[in-house]
Amino acid sequence: MLIADNESQLSARGRRHARWPLERATRLSESTLESINMALIEWLGFPPPEQQREFRSSDGSVDRGDAWWESVRLVAEFDGELKYDGRYGDPIDALRRRSDRDQRLLAEHARAIVHWGWRESARIAPVRALLNAHGLFAERPESTAHLHTLRRLLASHTHPSRE
Repeated sequence: MLIADNESQLSARGRRHARWPLERATRLSESTLESINMALIEWLGFPPPEQQREFRSSDGSVDRGDAWWESVRLVAEFDGELKYDGRYGDPIDALRRRSDRDQRLLAEHARAIVHWGWRESARIAPVRALLNAHGLFAERPESTAHLHTLRRLLASHTHPSRE
């Protein structure tokens, strides 16, 4: 419905600018940080991951990864700092749960799990290096104009660690 509404607008320039986010809008991104990272992954030229992939382990545990690349068995987690600042419980417990989850995933499903947050997303290069280091490589040229804009926007974000 939003795409159809957009296409009925008079401004061709406005339609063109709105088309990109409307075509990629999904209920799968559970936070602003996840949405930003899906755009970042695309603009870096990487293949699109499967979002919110569930993994069932032999002990019955069900874990989910923010992004999953089957081809390299890589899970990516976009970690905001809120879950580790104490407002949702003991941060040590949160880190233990993360470690236990990562160990289950590594034991039965993934070859590697990478975690990054706002800081890495804003600097862009660490995300590229992290994915390359785990065997994922761009399959398209980078969108340098989009990356430059993203870097500028995230650098000006006053509290990027809050999500």
